[in-house]
Amino acid sequence: MNTNVIRNWLNIIFMLGAIVGLVFYFNHQKETGIYIILVSMAIKFAEAALRMFKV
Repeated sequence: MNTNVIRNWLNIIFMLGAIVGLVFYFNHQKETGIYIILVSMAIKFAEAALRMFKV
């Protein structure tokens, strides 16, 4: 699979996770929202590493 396709999927997962995390943070449990956002950030870091190292 092409790395651009993987990067696009990682970006989509990151954006959805960030939105869900914000919804949880503001409407439900703040702690759960923070954990969801942190996982989303880890996914974004993985995407950025793919971009920087051009794997």
